[in-house]
Amino acid sequence: MSLMDLMGNNMSLSDKDIAFDMLKDSKFGLTGLTMALAETTNPQLRQMLGAQLNNCVVSHHRLSDIALNKGWYQAYASPMQQMQTDMQDARTAIM
Repeated sequence: MSLMDLMGNNMSLSDKDIAFDMLKDSKFGLTGLTMALAETTNPQLRQMLGAQLNNCVVSHHRLSDIALNKGWYQAYASPMQQMQTDMQDARTAIM
């Protein structure tokens, strides 16, 4: 099944889709930086990676705040409510 089959004729991404993709990529970046920082022994490199990690955390929080404020991400909803939202999103994606 191709991407076109999944998305149908509407190949445009919503702001929500883009924000969630950016959050996903941000998490991967944070994980990579954290591992590199934990394994480096060079003090200058450790300082540089630590500063980069802090910048990435701030950027990730800003993006998370946008998703929360727009109502795209219900971090404080109950697990049942989150599951219902995910199911509804999945149904919408299929149609």
